[in-house]
Amino acid sequence: MIPIISVISSYIVQKKYRKKVQFVSNIPEYDHAIIIGGSFGGMVTAAYLSKYFKRITIIESDDVLNDTFNKSTPSEILDYRCHLESPTSIGRSGVSQIYQPHTVAREGFNILQKLFPHLKDKLINEYDIRSYSLKNDARLVINGILFNQNLTDDFECLGIDRFTLEIALRKELCLQYGKQIEWICNARAIQLIVDQSANTVQGVKYRLKHNIGSSSLDIYGNFIVDCTGRNTSSTKWLKESFNLIVPTVQIHFGSGYVTFIGERFKTGDPSLDSKSILVNNGNTPENNIGYGITPIRTIKTNDENSLGTLSTIGFGCVNSEYPPNDSYENLLEWAKEHLDNEINSILKSTRVCSPLIPYRRAIDDRKYVELLSKKWPKNYILLGDAMCTFNPQFGQGITHACRHARELRKIFDEHCHKLEDISYIFNQRASVISEECWLASTANDWKTPTLKVIKTDQNGKIQTYQQDSNFNTANGSKLRIPLMVKFLQWYSYWFLQYASKSGQLSTDFLHVTGQSCNPLILMKPITFLQVCYMALIHHFRLSKN
Repeated sequence: MIPIISVISSYIVQKKYRKKVQFVSNIPEYDHAIIIGGSFGGMVTAAYLSKYFKRITIIESDDVLNDTFNKSTPSEILDYRCHLESPTSIGRSGVSQIYQPHTVAREGFNILQKLFPHLKDKLINEYDIRSYSLKNDARLVINGILFNQNLTDDFECLGIDRFTLEIALRKELCLQYGKQIEWICNARAIQLIVDQSANTVQGVKYRLKHNIGSSSLDIYGNFIVDCTGRNTSSTKWLKESFNLIVPTVQIHFGSGYVTFIGERFKTGDPSLDSKSILVNNGNTPENNIGYGITPIRTIKTNDENSLGTLSTIGFGCVNSEYPPNDSYENLLEWAKEHLDNEINSILKSTRVCSPLIPYRRAIDDRKYVELLSKKWPKNYILLGDAMCTFNPQFGQGITHACRHARELRKIFDEHCHKLEDISYIFNQRASVISEECWLASTANDWKTPTLKVIKTDQNGKIQTYQQDSNFNTANGSKLRIPLMVKFLQWYSYWFLQYASKSGQLSTDFLHVTGQSCNPLILMKPITFLQVCYMALIHHFRLSKN
């Protein structure tokens, strides 16, 4: 539910930076691009840039090309995933949240499918992943409202855990672009190589992780992309190399997850057993807990009570109301107290197949790179989570990074920009994508009773605001919820109430959350007036009472 102001600003930015395209017959080809980080954002960016760079180097902190990842069968990969003891035990310490529930929104998977045409068939035929209908095979509950019962369009969903999807995608990348892309694994980027006088990033210093204490190595490139995600060091590097302070806003809302893989068995309720996915998002501050059950693999079994699927089962929360992860028995007791009877029935009839993996470091973190304009260094960009991270429960991160990468490709496709100008152009266009996702995902987070907001301006001044349980501020500073956020909170609530009764509006909403439609469709004049009418009717009824 993005406000009109955001849409108007988006149009202005696009108008300003989408110059008249002058197509030329000879596509410019640069020598070398360096990508820091080899997860989804890094891999998709590498695929897009392969058209414009003779060679691409991906610097990855983990050993992602090891035999376990690349030579194991899909069943062996799943078995390995199920028996991990901690995120660091299998070499993916750089993506500690990889074992939590993830969603690749509709537009994100469309991008992956266009880049890697054989990916979907391989996932279904080789990895035995589940394809299910959001309209017929799922129960999508948002703020206590069943939301997918009258959809006018169907949405095909692929059930797969991020760990497996990342491995499958990496194999496709190496198969399709292996001669052009080289990997430097087990390496940590530690500093930028810059020309301060020209305000240009020329390369990266990195150190091999298994040679602790060894001297750093240098690698030079024409274009450098930071895809290291939410733990990026770019703000530190830019301060050290250019004395450049990136304006940021961090929203701490006490997010935490516990996830495991389980085999589902019959509950005695056929209507519950027939649903492949069951999602319930928390409604802050009335309900700070949500959960999701997503099938990730079809399995063969002789047990007639088994549903024949392995599922990722995750519990998320805000306000630091963390689910326990010390034992499944304690998790069941916690669920009995905090969750409804349906999920408790499912949990009691589930066999746990993996450790309970916690994650408690998720925050909203926005870097306003576009505000720095030409102060921003040439030939260097932040992409995906490195630029902006969101509340994970909305499942925007992977698709957000894919859209950033696609936008970068569009800029190169226009063939009318100097390479040294692309970073400024990208910052403006990518910020429009980030703004859209940021407003949609953070509006609800502002309701969190223990909310903490940390703002850093271009001069390095840091302001911290903390709410107490009564929404009063600590430290003598008043935390003001932005007017646009208040509007979004109000409109979101009443839109969901109205959309739950309209198959078309429910469908439009899912198109928007899938990032495949402009958010403005949720604020069409007739829709806006009907939502306002519903809110007014409810208000006057309460007033009479």
